[in-house]
Amino acid sequence: MTNLTAPEPRARERVTSHAEPLEIDDAPVRVPKFMGMRVFAVVLALGILFAVALILGLIPRFRQSRTLSDAAAEATSAKPRVSVAVARQESVAQQRILPGNALPLLEASLYARTTGYVSKRLVDIGDRVEEGQLLAVIDSPEVDDQLVQATAQLNQSQANLKLNEANAALAKTTLNRFSGLKQANQGAVSQQDIDERQATVRTSEANVDASRASVGVAEANVKRFADLQNFEKINAPFAGVVTARHVDPGDLVSADNIQRELFHVMNTDVLRVFVNVPQTYASTIKAGGDAQVYLRDNPSKKFAGKVTRTANALDPNTRTLLTEVQVPNKSNELRPGMYLQVAFDFARDFDPVLIPTAALSIRDGAPRIGVLGSDNRVSYRSIDLGRDYGAEVEVIDGLKPGEAVVVHPGDDLAEGTVVDPVSPENK
Repeated sequence: MTNLTAPEPRARERVTSHAEPLEIDDAPVRVPKFMGMRVFAVVLALGILFAVALILGLIPRFRQSRTLSDAAAEATSAKPRVSVAVARQESVAQQRILPGNALPLLEASLYARTTGYVSKRLVDIGDRVEEGQLLAVIDSPEVDDQLVQATAQLNQSQANLKLNEANAALAKTTLNRFSGLKQANQGAVSQQDIDERQATVRTSEANVDASRASVGVAEANVKRFADLQNFEKINAPFAGVVTARHVDPGDLVSADNIQRELFHVMNTDVLRVFVNVPQTYASTIKAGGDAQVYLRDNPSKKFAGKVTRTANALDPNTRTLLTEVQVPNKSNELRPGMYLQVAFDFARDFDPVLIPTAALSIRDGAPRIGVLGSDNRVSYRSIDLGRDYGAEVEVIDGLKPGEAVVVHPGDDLAEGTVVDPVSPENK
């Protein structure tokens, strides 16, 4: 009997055909040994480079942190640096310079008081004139005619007065004659005749009074038109200089037209300089005091002046005292309308001490200052203040000249702190 057994399978042949799919062997793929060592070396190198970079980056940070810590420790242990200033003595004689506004001693605007045409103009801008000098002439024939008419009415009234006075005298004479006849012969003159003559006398006297009143009215009219005729001449009210002129010959001007000024005249031989003195100095300004006036761009040329008057009351809006200083100006070097500098000399009964305003430490109560002792230790004092000059302030009591005070003490500078003083110019 034949033993039929299946033949051993052959190794699968790797056949590729278009009819059957490609079969892949399931056996594992082995990596060569030298390839694994290379990968390990690359990873190790990258790790070393990363560690080196990390160390190099952290070292400066550690150094910076240590430097900051050392600086903070040094700053904590060091003395605070503060600006100081030395209190200085202010002299008794003081001079304060304030701005002023120059105005003329006398000033007038001339207007027409009669209506007519300007026939003559005799002066121009800049001409110096004397008091009463003729400046211009206005031709007003209506006023001239009215003056002639008023004069004629006056003559007529005066003639009527003489006539009525003569009638009154005749009436009195007739009354006296009739009264004498009645006394001599009782039947010659009746009482009615006497009464009529008395009435005639009273009427004549009344006519005389009326005529006198008419004469007064006529004289008033004549004077009025004569004054208007005098207004045809524009005269200088005082000696000075013509600073404005607004008319030419032929211009029509109207009486009392304040919208059109004919001439403007100023007396500049003496200037009035008005100064607004602050309340700080107002109490020391007295009439008769000396002052010096000069231009800001020429301070070397000074003009002597006198305080002539003050307003005696401060302006409630500005808290300043209006003060007038008169300055002789014969040379006409100063002009009205200029801004001038006025230097006042003040005398004080005591010598105050000056310190920077920034040295004040104002809390509840009196103002204080931080004073440095010989060991540069800060001690606070209460003081009495005087005048405030803006950047500096006066100390009346509580501080001596030459003592050092802290400028801008601040809230964190405690009593007894030892400081490192620095002068402002060396800060």
